Order: sequence, then C-alpha cells, then structure tokens
Amino acid sequence: MKTSLLVAFLAIALIGCEPQPVSTPPTAMSATPKPIKSEKAIAKIALIEEKPVFVLSSHSNQPDEVNAKRDMELYVDDKIRTHGRGKTQVEFNNGVGFRIGGDAVLQIQPQNRLYLTSGKMITWVKPGLKVPTEITTTFGTAAIRGTTAYVEIPKDINQGVRFFSWEGTVVVKLPNQSQEIVLLTGEEIIVKPNSPTPPVVHRLDLKEWKEISKTGILLRSFKTPIPTQSIIDRLVPGQASLDQP
Repeated sequence: MKTSLLVAFLAIALIGCEPQPVSTPPTAMSATPKPIKSEKAIAKIALIEEKPVFVLSSHSNQPDEVNAKRDMELYVDDKIRTHGRGKTQVEFNNGVGFRIGGDAVLQIQPQNRLYLTSGKMITWVKPGLKVPTEITTTFGTAAIRGTTAYVEIPKDINQGVRFFSWEGTVVVKLPNQSQEIVLLTGEEIIVKPNSPTPPVVHRLDLKEWKEISKTGILLRSFKTPIPTQSIIDRLVPGQASLDQP
C-alpha cells in the first residue's frame, strides 16, 4: 500500500515539473501600412484669390482632386486646376512663383518645370535670384531665369498660344525648331498649330505697354502684387533689365 502511494506521488510530481505552454493575449489584425513618399514638399498654395481651385495630389492616398486651401503643401507631380473665375498663386521654396486662372490646368514637374495644358499663367523668379525655370506646353517652352513671363493657352487653340515677357529675357523653344526665340520686356509671339512659318516677335509700343500694365490679366487681378511688380512698373518695352537704358 505504501509503495503504491509513493509511485502515485512521484508520477504527479513529474507531471508538475514538465514545461507548460505559455499563452499570449491575441493581437488585433492591422493592414500593412502603405509606403509614404519620402520627398519633401517643394511649394505651397500661397493665395486663393477666387474659387474654385482644386489640387490632385500625387503624395497622398486620395485618388480624387480636393479643394485647394491656403498654405496647402505641394509636391512634384501634383496638379492644380482652376475653374471659371478661380485664380490661385503658388510659391516655391526656391523663389519661383506663379499664378494661374481661366480654366487652367498645370502640373508641377521635376527641376522647376511647369507643364501648362490650358488657361492663363504668369510666372516669376524673386528679384535677386537666378533659378532656371521652364513653362512647358505642347506648342512650345518658355525658359526664364530671374524674369517674369506670361503664357496663355486659349480654349480655341487655333487662336494661338501666347508667350509674353513682362520683365527681362524669356527664351521660347518651339517643337522641331532648333532656333530659339528671345523675348525682351513687352515683347510677345503667338504660336499657332500647324503654321508653316515661325511666329513673328511683336513689341508693344509705349501706349500699349502702359495700358496693359494697368489691366494685365493675373498681374493686376489679385489684391497683392507679385514680387517683381515694382520692376515691371519701371520698365519699358525692349529693356532686358533696369540696368539697361
């Protein structure tokens, strides 16, 4: 009898010494986080003069465009669109800025390239800076550096795309043409599709210049002036800069 009790006691003791599985509390299932782009914002919506203005962001997970808001950050590949009377001003961290309106559609591209597919646009570089910038369209590219340029793509493209220099030297490159067209202050060209001849540079006379300087689209239609406004007000057609008589 004693032997049986001893055997049973030893068996219980051995079972108690075996390692038991440790239970862990269940964890909640979570979706794999989507990768976040590492690039930094390069610009922002500085002003919304009139609505509506929209932004289609390449940085967020939002597939649709959203209403633009002041100080909204912008990234490479973002698209900005205005509708109707909508007008907005965008400022880059490097001193480049632009305004668009008139049913405009614009995409920010790498290396200060601004791809305009419709509407009106005025672009500048802050005084004292030399930042190579290009305004690209299907019908030509305007290269600026420390200048102020205006580009307009009309709804009826047969009217021609307008390239205009508000201040300084603007170099226009046309598709399939090796020769560049240089525009000085107050000079413009109208690029028409399928035209057999290159566009002719037209320089505004002093009267035309004074009139357009008072009512210029996007130049005067905002409550605040652009950074190069004071320079434009002192220039006359044909001047490359204030240093040139």
